[in-house]
Amino acid sequence: MPTADPVPQTLNILVIGKDPEILKVVLRLLNEYQQAHYHATGSTNPDLARELFSNGDIDLVLITNGIDPTVDASLREEFLRRRPMVRILQHYGGGSGLLFSEIALALSH
Repeated sequence: MPTADPVPQTLNILVIGKDPEILKVVLRLLNEYQQAHYHATGSTNPDLARELFSNGDIDLVLITNGIDPTVDASLREEFLRRRPMVRILQHYGGGSGLLFSEIALALSH
């Protein structure tokens, strides 16, 4: 008797960006990507990003280009202190193919 395919697990992604329009595009790409089960949320506000991280079951943090280096370091330190197993990925841009490849590579480590 054939067994049913397991239900794919959703990957919860927190995206932190500087530019609201770029953030909107990245969130749309992640949430509409048909080959994976991603649920992405995000913010351009570091305090809101901290709140989203605290209140959500985040598996991966994706930080886009342009975040102030001091803020970036502070967020990384806090997130890793709270949940050391959460992966944090720096995304520099470059299109959806690169974005999905970066995520796949981060998850394989």
